[in-house]
Amino acid sequence: MIPQAKDFYQYFKGCYRLDYREFFVENVLSRKYPFKWFVNGEEELLTEILPIIPYNNKKVADLEKELALYQIEKTLFYGVFFVLGESRNPLIKDKRVCAPLFLFPATIETLDDEKYLSIDRDAFQLNRAVLELFDAADSQNSKDQFVSEISELLEESNPDFIRLQSIVNKHFFNVHTKELLMTPRVWSESSIKNHLKTTSYSEGNFKIVPAAGTVLVKKSESSLKVLDDLSGMAEGNKFNVGFQNLLSGKNERAPVNSSIYKSRLNTDQYQALQNAYRFENSVVVGPPGTGKSYTITNIVSDAVINEQSVLVVSKTKQAVEVLRSMLEDDFKLKKYLIHTTGRNHRVSLKAKIRRYMSGIVAPLYISLEYKKIQKWFTRLTELQIKFENLVSQELKLSDLSFNSELNLFEKWHRFYLNATVAGSTRIWDVFHEIEELTGKLEIAVSSYTKGKIQYNIRHFADLFRTDLSIFYDALDTNSFSQYKRTLAKVKHANILKVFPIWLANLSELNSVLPLQQELFDLVIIDEATQCDIASALPAIYRAKRVVIVGDPNQLRHYSFVSKASQREMRNKYNLPDDKIYDYRNRSILDLYLSKVSSQDQVSFLREHFRSTPSIIEFSNQQFYGGQLQVLKSTPRHTHNSQIRLVRTAGTRNDQGINRVEANEIVSRLKELMRDKEELQLVPSIGVISPFSAQARHINQLIRDNFEIEQIKKFDLFCGTPYNFQGSERDVVFLSFCVSDDSHPSAFIHLNKPEVMNVAITRARSYQYVVTSVDVNVLNTRTLLFQYLRFIDGFVHYNLENKSLDRFQKEVTAALVEKGIDGVRSGYPLAGSVLDLLISQNGKNVFIDLIGYPGSFKSAFSIERYNTLTRTGLICFPLHYSFWQKDQMGAIELIESLLHN
Repeated sequence: MIPQAKDFYQYFKGCYRLDYREFFVENVLSRKYPFKWFVNGEEELLTEILPIIPYNNKKVADLEKELALYQIEKTLFYGVFFVLGESRNPLIKDKRVCAPLFLFPATIETLDDEKYLSIDRDAFQLNRAVLELFDAADSQNSKDQFVSEISELLEESNPDFIRLQSIVNKHFFNVHTKELLMTPRVWSESSIKNHLKTTSYSEGNFKIVPAAGTVLVKKSESSLKVLDDLSGMAEGNKFNVGFQNLLSGKNERAPVNSSIYKSRLNTDQYQALQNAYRFENSVVVGPPGTGKSYTITNIVSDAVINEQSVLVVSKTKQAVEVLRSMLEDDFKLKKYLIHTTGRNHRVSLKAKIRRYMSGIVAPLYISLEYKKIQKWFTRLTELQIKFENLVSQELKLSDLSFNSELNLFEKWHRFYLNATVAGSTRIWDVFHEIEELTGKLEIAVSSYTKGKIQYNIRHFADLFRTDLSIFYDALDTNSFSQYKRTLAKVKHANILKVFPIWLANLSELNSVLPLQQELFDLVIIDEATQCDIASALPAIYRAKRVVIVGDPNQLRHYSFVSKASQREMRNKYNLPDDKIYDYRNRSILDLYLSKVSSQDQVSFLREHFRSTPSIIEFSNQQFYGGQLQVLKSTPRHTHNSQIRLVRTAGTRNDQGINRVEANEIVSRLKELMRDKEELQLVPSIGVISPFSAQARHINQLIRDNFEIEQIKKFDLFCGTPYNFQGSERDVVFLSFCVSDDSHPSAFIHLNKPEVMNVAITRARSYQYVVTSVDVNVLNTRTLLFQYLRFIDGFVHYNLENKSLDRFQKEVTAALVEKGIDGVRSGYPLAGSVLDLLISQNGKNVFIDLIGYPGSFKSAFSIERYNTLTRTGLICFPLHYSFWQKDQMGAIELIESLLHN
C-alpha cells in the first residue's frame, strides 16, 4: 500500500530533524556568539529544580530583536556540560574549545517586566562538534551506544547526572570527567576562560565540566534547506510520477534510440545509459574503479545533446567535484554547466547570462557533423556484420577442412570457401577498418557534443531571453528574500533549456532551484550509498526520471536517530513497519534496490579500470563474487605483486594510536618523495587508517615533517575510509593500527565489510599495508585475517595455460625465430583467456587465433575486442586459412603492430 505523500514526507522530515546536522558549536567563547550568557552558582533548569530561571543577560534586549528578525535562520539554545580543550583544526587562530555537550531549545519569557528562561527538555540535541572530538574507546559503535544511554538518562524524571561521568568514561578515553562530581554547581564564564588560558591540552585530550548557558546559533543552511523542501513537499501531498511508480511497483518501459556514445562505452555502461531513458527509475551499481563517474558523464552528455535537462547531485562536495572535472576536462563543457557547489557560483552564472545576452558566443560548426556521425555509425554496423560473417565463414571452412567424412554438397562448399575466403587478409582488413572508424567516431562525437550543446544554448537563449533577463535580476540582488521573490517570476523550465547541466549538493537545492515537481528531465544521485533518504527526496521530487548510482558494499551515511525514535515517528504518521522507513540504516540506494520491480533496471559495472589484480582481487572475490573483470592484468601488472605487507612491532595505546606504524609510514613517505621528487609527473599519495585517532596522529606527523609544497605536489591526503570514499591515489599506505593485545571491539570495527572494502581499494598502482598484529592470533573468520593471508599468498589467479595446440605452436615458433620473445599462451586478462599475448617494446599485442579446432577456435566478439583495447592491448585476429597460405605475411603484420 502506498502511503499518503504528506505522511511519507513528514516522517522523513521528522527523522532528519532528529538527526539535526546543523549543531556544530565548538567554541561558545568566540566572536561568532555575541549574545552568549553563562549561569552562575547552580544549574536549576535541567536538574528540574525550577521550571524557569531569571535571565539576567545584559544583551537580552538586542537578543530578542535578533530572534524576532531572524526567527527562521537562528535559534536560542541552552547548553549544558561544557567540553574544554584545544582545537585540532590547524586553520583557526582561536584554538579554544568551549562546547556544550547538550543543546536544549530555549525560550525567553517576560513576567512582570522581568526576563526569564525556560527550556524544552524533550527536544534536546547532541552537539556534533563534541562527538567528533571524542575518541571512542574501540569503535564507532561506542558513540552509538553513548547516544542511546545518554538519551535514556535525559528521558528520566529527576535524572542523576552523576551517572554522566560513568557513561562518558565507559565509551571515550580522551575525556577527563572528574569535575562532573560538582553537579549541580557550575563553572562560571570567568572560570572557564581562566582555565583555558592557564591550561595546556595535548594529544587530543579534553575535560568535561558542569557549566550552563545560552548561545544563539545560526541554523545550518544545509539542514534548513532540506527541512524547508520536505515541508513544502508534505504540504503539496503529492508524489512525482516516477517516485509514485517506484513505490507502487509500476514499471513502464519507454522506447530507446541508439546513442552516439555507444562506441565509447562498454556493454554495462551502455546499458546504464539506455536505462536512463528506458525507465523512470534505474540503478547503477558501480564497485570501486569500474568507471562509474565516466558512465555518469556520458549519460549527462547524451541527455543534453537530446535537449534534456540534467541535475547531478551527491551528499559530498567531493563527489560532485569529480564529475565537474570530468565534464569540463573530458567533454570540454565548462562554459555550459552550472556548478552550484563551487565558490561564487552566482557570479559565474551571471557572467554566462551576460555573455549570452550580449551575443558573445562562439560560432557554430555542427551542421554536417551529425550526418557524418550517423553515416559512420551505419558504416560501423555494416563492418561489424561483415566481420562476423567472415569469421563465420572461416569457422565453417575449419569444420569442413578437418572433417574427413564429407558428402558431395559439403565438399563443394569447402571448395567454394577455399576459393573465395581462405588465405585472404579480409578478416584483418575489416577489423582494422573497424578500429580506425571507431577512433574517428570518438573524436567526432566529442566535437559534436560540444557543438550541439552550444547550438542548443544559443537557440534557447534567444527564444527565452525574457526569462534569462529576470533570472539575471534575481542573481544580481544581495537579499535572499528578494532573490526568492524574483526567482518565482521565472519559468525555470525555460532557464534549464539554456543551462541544462546543474551540479549541486543535496543540501543546497532549496537555495538554487525552485521546489517544482519534475523540473528536470533527469536527476542523477551519485555516491548514493552515503545519501540518507530524507536529504535525497527533494532531488527526486524535482525529477521526471532518476538514476541512482552507488555501491551497497561501501560505507553508508551515519545517523544518530535511534530505532525507538523511528518507531515513534512511524506511529505518529500511521506508517507500516517497512524497511523503506529505516532512515537510520538504509540509504537512498538501498531504497531503490529494494523497490525497483525488474532486474533490468539495475546495471552492474564489471570492468575494473583502477587497480592491478593484487590490489583489487581480495575485494573482487570477497564482496563481488569474482564478477569484476580487472583490466590491468597484463604481464607488466602481474609479474610482481603491487601490494606489500610491512610488519611492525607496534602496539595500539589507550588513545587509539599506534606510533610505530605511524612512524614507519612517515619514514616510507620521506623515502618515496625523495625518490620521485625530480620526476615531472609524481605519484599521488594517500594514507588510510580505519581509526580516526590514528589518522589524526599521522596527519600531525605529516604537518611536522613535510612542507606544504611537498604535500601539494604529491597530493598527499590522510584520513579514514569515510574520508576516502570516492577518492583514489596512485600509492596508498594503509595502517590497520591494531596489535595482538587490542580490545576485541577494535577488531569488530575492522571486520565491517564496507570499512574494509573502501580501505583496501583506494590505490591505483601500489599499496603498502602496515600492520602490527600476528596473523596467527586472529580469528580465521575475520576479514583482517583473510586479507593478510591473501597478501602473503597472492598469485595471479588463473595462471596462463601452458599447453599449446598446433596453431599456437606454429605461430609461437615463427615469432621466436623472428626474435620476438615474451609470448604467452592462454593468458587470463579482463575476464578472458587470450590465445597468444606478446609483450615487447612496451606494447602488448593479443593474437586471436581463429579457425583451428580446439578451445581457441572461435573469435572474440567486437565488444570483447573493445574491452581489451581499453586495457591498452593491440588486437590482431589471425585466421588459420590465412596463416596456412601466407605465414610470412602474417608475421610481418604482427611485427608492424609491435614497432609502429
